[in-house]
Amino acid sequence: MRKLRNTLVLGVSFGALLAASTAQAQDAAPAPAEPVADSASKPVDPAAAQDDEEDAIVVTAERREQTLQSYAGTAATFSGDDLKKRGIQNISDLNDVLPGLTVANNGVNREVWIRGIGSSNNTELGDPAAATHWDGVYLPRPAGIGSAFFDIQRVEVNVGPQGTLRGRNATAGSVNVITWKPGLGVWDAEIEGEYGNYDQKVVRGMLNIPLGDTAAIRLSGLALAHDSYYKNVGPVRDIGVAEAEDNSAARAQILWKPSDKLRFLLAADYMHETGTGWTGTNYANPLGNGIDPDDIKNPREVIARGITPDLNIKHWGVRFEATYDMGFAKLDYVGSYRHVNSDYKATTPISPNYPGVLDNLAVLPGTLEEELDNFSRFESLTDSKSHYHELRLHNDSGPLIWSVGANFFKEDQYAFLASTGDRGPFFQGVEFNMPDVNAKSYGLFADATYSVTPKARLTAGIRFTDDRKSREGVAARYGFAIGDGNFNCCLGVRVGTEGFQFAGRNRTIFNPDTNGNGTVSDDEALAFYLNGVQQFGVRDNIDDIFANGIVPGHFGTVPGVPLCFDTITGDGLVCNGFEPSGQYTYALPFANQIFRQTGKMHQKFVDWRLRGEYDLGDKSLVYALVTTGHKSGGFNDNLGDLGVAPTYKPEKVTLYELGSKNIFYLGGMRTKVNGSLFYNQYKDQVLTSLLSVAQALDLSNIPGASLPPNSSGALVISYSYNAASSAIYGANIEAGIQLPYNINLDVNALWLEAKIKKSREIQDFRFQADVAPDEAVFQSIANKRLPRTPRFQMNASLGQSFNVGSGKADYVLSAGYRSSQFMTIFNGEDFQNPDNPRRRLDDKVNGYWTFDLGAGYSHGRDGKVRVEGYINNLTNAIHESAIIITQFDNTRFFTRPRTYGARVRLKL
Repeated sequence: MRKLRNTLVLGVSFGALLAASTAQAQDAAPAPAEPVADSASKPVDPAAAQDDEEDAIVVTAERREQTLQSYAGTAATFSGDDLKKRGIQNISDLNDVLPGLTVANNGVNREVWIRGIGSSNNTELGDPAAATHWDGVYLPRPAGIGSAFFDIQRVEVNVGPQGTLRGRNATAGSVNVITWKPGLGVWDAEIEGEYGNYDQKVVRGMLNIPLGDTAAIRLSGLALAHDSYYKNVGPVRDIGVAEAEDNSAARAQILWKPSDKLRFLLAADYMHETGTGWTGTNYANPLGNGIDPDDIKNPREVIARGITPDLNIKHWGVRFEATYDMGFAKLDYVGSYRHVNSDYKATTPISPNYPGVLDNLAVLPGTLEEELDNFSRFESLTDSKSHYHELRLHNDSGPLIWSVGANFFKEDQYAFLASTGDRGPFFQGVEFNMPDVNAKSYGLFADATYSVTPKARLTAGIRFTDDRKSREGVAARYGFAIGDGNFNCCLGVRVGTEGFQFAGRNRTIFNPDTNGNGTVSDDEALAFYLNGVQQFGVRDNIDDIFANGIVPGHFGTVPGVPLCFDTITGDGLVCNGFEPSGQYTYALPFANQIFRQTGKMHQKFVDWRLRGEYDLGDKSLVYALVTTGHKSGGFNDNLGDLGVAPTYKPEKVTLYELGSKNIFYLGGMRTKVNGSLFYNQYKDQVLTSLLSVAQALDLSNIPGASLPPNSSGALVISYSYNAASSAIYGANIEAGIQLPYNINLDVNALWLEAKIKKSREIQDFRFQADVAPDEAVFQSIANKRLPRTPRFQMNASLGQSFNVGSGKADYVLSAGYRSSQFMTIFNGEDFQNPDNPRRRLDDKVNGYWTFDLGAGYSHGRDGKVRVEGYINNLTNAIHESAIIITQFDNTRFFTRPRTYGARVRLKL
């Protein structure tokens, strides 16, 4: 809240200062960087475009500006003002606004899926299948850009493989965010304040300053804060819970056009997101007790434990663009550096709230208290530094439109993921510590569209990509067994309590075999573990028990160190019916579960596209296209003695599409009808699973591979592999009509089929081999439906603007429908109990509707004062955006609850 208060004070001062400076300026509408020039092969008359809304909608799907109706493909665009009207404040809120598009928060990660193609591999080695671009720059780690959704001109969603246009990792499509650029010769400023439920406070501001006739600077900023969407209703009320935010951001851009042929743009931005992040809600408890999820009215009412989640993301970058008009073509250069530091520490709630939950948690005396006092926590840290450079020569007019170019991408990462298993008898956590993760990608591309006749055009494109990745680090699973002389008492360890800190990047030991004799002793294993802890918690006992190192014979006494669990009230030390003991016996069953990590990958692939299009009339277009895209392959964690980690091939998607776009008049009303039929051939589809090393070893199918002597296969790792080939096909229809009284009705509907066609049997990764060996076995996923693919999807909007007195009022009502869908590749099947499936394996999301409402009033002809109100998720529909199922969890992430608010904007 401190950041928000400071920004409010600055905002008021900022507004007062500008009022004086702008009073003398002539009234002028806000100016974009430069007038939008249509670059389609068919020039659009700007005067006509003012009367033709569809022709005024601009998209850069083909790396050049053209109208959406003249683009021979499937894309959508949302203006920044339209998004604000509906209460959309970050990229995650784009979920459900467009058929086929899914955006979900999963921890600190944002996952984008388009028509069933996406990726849940959120490790340092993972790549998205739907690429995110910010002002033309590829973002490998889009964490933190939610707070960058201010002063936005538009957001474009390009559907289908973008292999030749947007490059690597765009097999599903791309989401492109385009900001307003400085306007030449215009003073412009605005400030906006917003207040909503959950005590949401937002301040946005923008200032455009001309610097003579050839340069301008644009400054903009945002501060946003709101309370948690979660509510802790458990007995321990002083624990904060997820989905509170306190964010701030700023952007500065300088444009210089010394001549009509030369243009330079320098931009910098900084975003800082804090709050409590996204933990999801674990439904394992209610599902295990026969509770129907539909009977839990508010999944964000939870029984909290441990610590308040703590999110800290700092994301900043600089970008330089240069354009030179050479006469026959333009030469563009863009260079960018981005730095994302994301750190998230959290404990997950025990359960959602439902009648009888505390009784179900207290199945044995003292177990409720122990559950509430369980400090099992995790920390996820990613520090990504990426460079992007592109040089492109292109011509955007005439009978031959063409472009050639090259780009280079480089990312250096530090990645860390660790957990503590507090009160665990044999498991005290895992650690993945990767100080050296690198990725490089080189691309060469060419694309051309030729007007064979005034009505017919042919397009061809090709791109060559060279991808490389490498990683060095260590992965470990920790376990202590501590009890009395016979392991009767107090079997468990306290670790992760208040004040605990992982060492993270301060770790200095990466090879546990410090004496180099080829084996890891108990002393070396303990030293390795302790090196990974910066500070033990105030009630941890590992540091006390092992204060003198390893005791010979694994037996000793520790005076004053009780080995029983202390209850939440501190009323006693009796645990599981045993009295406290000052004696202990211990074992370190993790010396054989520390694996050095060394991996490399080098892959090359080619993407291409072919398209033909024909104008049936001035407002009627038909087209047919074939285009491909690849998502980068990679490698996995090292498995025992396999040497360099097992690799997997790139995914490949080939899209076949037939479409038509039409505008005509129906009963004097302007009508739009666009439609397309599509078929995606999805090959070498990569699945990412949480598997034990033993499971991954079986799945790797590497002849002769085995674990080294005395090694354990129990370490759970993220494992990716080429598992299947799928077919994704359907039809998309988009229609709109301008009704009398300036009422606009738009409908976008999608029918989607998405199934596995060919697949190897895969291990049921919902189970762990060391816990449920009879269930963590190979199963068939043939004919399973791909996750996040509702068969029927629809979005519709009804809007109107009309004069009221000396001003203008407007409103928009939006509706969306999604039929039922699955969230995992197993489609909820229980292979052991097909006739009576266990509810914990349930991954189905039932069909649902969503509604949003926005309305506003602009005062005066110049609209310098505007008042808006919005309601997002009008009916407070509760539905899952992601579900993760593991041996002990059914964790669900949800879209935002109903939010509403009002804002006032002043143009100075």
